[in-house]
Amino acid sequence: MTHSVQLIVLHTIKYTESSLLVYTYTNLFGRQTYLLRGVRSTKKRSETALFFPLCIIEAEVYHKTGAYIHHLKEYHAQSSLCGIRTNLSKCAITLFLGELLYKTIKEEEPNTILFTFLLNAIQELDTILEGVANFHLYFITHYISHLGFAPNINYHPEYRPLFDIPQGAFVSTGDASNLTFSTMESTLLYRFLTAQNVSAATAILLNAKQRNLYIDAIIRYLSFHLNTPLTLTSPLILGQIWE
Repeated sequence: MTHSVQLIVLHTIKYTESSLLVYTYTNLFGRQTYLLRGVRSTKKRSETALFFPLCIIEAEVYHKTGAYIHHLKEYHAQSSLCGIRTNLSKCAITLFLGELLYKTIKEEEPNTILFTFLLNAIQELDTILEGVANFHLYFITHYISHLGFAPNINYHPEYRPLFDIPQGAFVSTGDASNLTFSTMESTLLYRFLTAQNVSAATAILLNAKQRNLYIDAIIRYLSFHLNTPLTLTSPLILGQIWE
């Protein structure tokens, strides 16, 4: 049975000599995998450019309940996303966010709130002119709430200055383990949580090292609550962009 869907590309893998497996998040079926037959052949190779991370696709799909791999019948980009494609920093961010989403979204069921959050974020990244360097930090801070791990915003600089990973809340004292954010990481978490939008997050001045440490802290938080080590390679690229 065919369905009209919107899908967000998370990741792709080469399949046979001429095909492609596309891992996506869709508005109707949650996370799904689609097979693109022959798209890497000489005649169709240009179409692979449609399937870079976070590309938004409108498609007609064959969907069979219970199947692991489905098929794309017809497809086209909803937007060219020129603002992302022509900006090296934005491209690096899409690689990072695509990898993060690919490794953390597992549910094969619709979630309109999450899909809309992702759609709006991609469109905003495409159009913003300022605040790009902090965009992914703002995104991941608010994305964790959509996974069901919303931090308690009970921060106090004197009485509760540290963020405890198991409790998901700010506490008075931490321990020597890897389960407490540092003072800097805790403060940044609070500032990004309370930033009303990306523009507000732009006012948080950071260097490359601080950004990397904050990403590492959020990954530790997600790894704990997902109960699986979360290993990402794309933050290395981000670190090089803003060195």
